[in-house]
Amino acid sequence: MKISFIIPSWHYFSDPFKLQPYWELYYTTILKKQLGEKAEINLIDLRGRSKGSGNDSFNQIVDEIEERDFYLYWIMKTGDANEVYSIVQSLKKKFPKSKHIAGGTHIDMLPDECAEKFDTIIIGPAENNFKISLEANKKILKEDYTNIPFSETPYPKRDLLPFNSMFSKEMFKQYGDYNATMVYFSRGCFYKCSYCVYNVPNKLQSKSPKLITDEIEYLKDEFKVQAILLKDEIALNPNKKIFLPQMEALGKTDILWRGQTTSVGTYDQLKIAKETGCLELSVGIETVDDNAMKYINKTWQSEKIIAKFIENIKKVGIKIKICLIFGLPGEPKNIVEKTLRFIEKYRPDYISLSGFCPMPGSPIYNNPDKFGIEYIDKDWDKHAHLLYRFSDTEHVGLPFRYKKETEWGNSFTRDQIIGNIKEVQKWLSNQSMTY
Repeated sequence: MKISFIIPSWHYFSDPFKLQPYWELYYTTILKKQLGEKAEINLIDLRGRSKGSGNDSFNQIVDEIEERDFYLYWIMKTGDANEVYSIVQSLKKKFPKSKHIAGGTHIDMLPDECAEKFDTIIIGPAENNFKISLEANKKILKEDYTNIPFSETPYPKRDLLPFNSMFSKEMFKQYGDYNATMVYFSRGCFYKCSYCVYNVPNKLQSKSPKLITDEIEYLKDEFKVQAILLKDEIALNPNKKIFLPQMEALGKTDILWRGQTTSVGTYDQLKIAKETGCLELSVGIETVDDNAMKYINKTWQSEKIIAKFIENIKKVGIKIKICLIFGLPGEPKNIVEKTLRFIEKYRPDYISLSGFCPMPGSPIYNNPDKFGIEYIDKDWDKHAHLLYRFSDTEHVGLPFRYKKETEWGNSFTRDQIIGNIKEVQKWLSNQSMTY
């Protein structure tokens, strides 16, 4: 049995090698363990080799793909969907006997559409169902996350791809010349933000402390990794019984790390994180406007809470990166001025500013009228939130249009949102607050 796991180009990134294809590696590792010598499994990495679906270079790349019995895909971001659909269509013409199997957040959110594109779709986690899909001729396989404890599943083997595509010194360049890679020590999120789909499962499933230590030691011993980026939705678990053993497991490895968390992290948590090697935490406050905060279902967060978090994180000596989104429903006309005043008042170290994207499956996408949205573009190539973050040509995003009149007043046009983003991105660049 011959199997290829295909990684799309990540056409929306100016540098698609800055992050790593964690889930493709994860599921390939599991399949190799399950199937042993029964299968020949490889990864086909298309990162950086095309810019979206349908152009000549992309078609040439697909032509180079060899025949396999099964092609597997894990679509986390809707922005990858059209490209993957095109790959499947091209390969079906070349190799009509081959089967195409896909899972991931995009499939979870749009199962009906995806069932028309693939031979089999997997809804939910795929630790069992990728193997089952190879053996059973079923259109849809579904698993509940509660049946798959993430705590004891194996970590991804990083030698499945070339070294330069798995490790990067760009990830920590603002802190030093560190060889780094990406990890997940938990999956899911217990919040229900109306713009998000990455709260699946709607709880945190965490790795055991032993597996955390084992994975870090593996990365250090085999690949000389010095720093890791925790891609967990919430790196500082609010449950002390989970948080403390995790931090102890991190601390004993003498690794440097950065991650993302929420503004409700406590001083004690931040102090412990610093002691375990944390250099930076990203916090998705998303907006500085209370009305917009209401529309995105983050009323548990306030300026007072954010201010206290910034005060505490500076006390312990961790750098803070604030993540903001422009173009959210409820946004006031003076959002640029409010945002700059907020930044100047609290002086976070770094800012990441994105453009809003109504992600398929999110409450906003499912109920556009409730959020003042008149139109959502179904061209999935446009469904990324990147606008001028890392280059002047990075303009994928804002695939929607508000009604002119909304319940919060006159809305911004797409061009006005882009103008706001460009204005603030320029200011941030001049302040050396982006990377």
